Amino acid sequence: MTISILLFIAGIALLWAGTVFVLRRVPILAGWLRVSPLVVTVLLLAVMTSLPEFCVSLFASVRGQPAAAVGNVVGSNFVTLTFVAGICALWRPIIVGPTLRERESSWMILSAALLLLIAMDGFISRIDGLILLMAYCPYLKGTIDDAKQQRKETPVASVEKSWLHITIFISGIAMIVLGSSWIVENGTILARRLGMNDLLVGVTFYAFGTSLPELAIALGAVLRRQADVTLGEIYASNIFTGLAVIGCLCLIKPLPVEPIIVQRDLPMLIVAGVLLQMFVTTGRKFVRLEALVMIAIYVLFLAAQFMGFSISLS
Repeated sequence: MTISILLFIAGIALLWAGTVFVLRRVPILAGWLRVSPLVVTVLLLAVMTSLPEFCVSLFASVRGQPAAAVGNVVGSNFVTLTFVAGICALWRPIIVGPTLRERESSWMILSAALLLLIAMDGFISRIDGLILLMAYCPYLKGTIDDAKQQRKETPVASVEKSWLHITIFISGIAMIVLGSSWIVENGTILARRLGMNDLLVGVTFYAFGTSLPELAIALGAVLRRQADVTLGEIYASNIFTGLAVIGCLCLIKPLPVEPIIVQRDLPMLIVAGVLLQMFVTTGRKFVRLEALVMIAIYVLFLAAQFMGFSISLS
């Protein structure tokens, strides 16, 4: 138990150190690639910081815990969309750019709605996984097209020792992923001792633990006043995990879906996404009062997990 506690603390330290390394290199790499920090966030940060969700869900699925695998992804998306976004805006209101309002927020809701539609029969097959992956392609293509256009309009920037910045960036991502895995693995020991079942562990503990990279990146971006990176990381991570991560997992091994995920968790995720979109599109700014609402929704979500509350779709 003592070793688990020490590794848990070490994981937190590793997580935040990696975050500092990554965030300091985002504007440098964006300038070198001649694209906006948002493009770097969508194409690199969101994918790499979603590795904990993929790894934890994959291991859970292989170990015969499909409820934890699906619950981890859905729960992680809910954590980032409500708690992480709320904490960031509570610290400092976030000005939302047009790309985030018009593209990322809509795609986030679409990804959750598509996942709910596919999961309504209680099973996500390999065909369903292919559908999810194909749905991710237009979003990815749109981001790449934006990057190409930005490269045409942006002059070449001279960056000294670009290889060093890339190495530090990748090392920072590795530190984030490793630190998260230590937190999840050792924290789960405590959850098991509390008698939590697979679904509850997946939706709550796994979900919060694997969301720590997104929390670290988003909160660090707030402190550095990188607004596009803050919400861009949250939205892009949700889109990637909801479509690409679940799609890849199902190609490896089809996943049964617990009824409660379809009846309660995914509908709550969609409602939270719609509400956040209303906040960022009406005032073009995510303010503290709205942040408190999102955090309250997360508290309601947690209460629903432990109290067994569900929403009937029949």
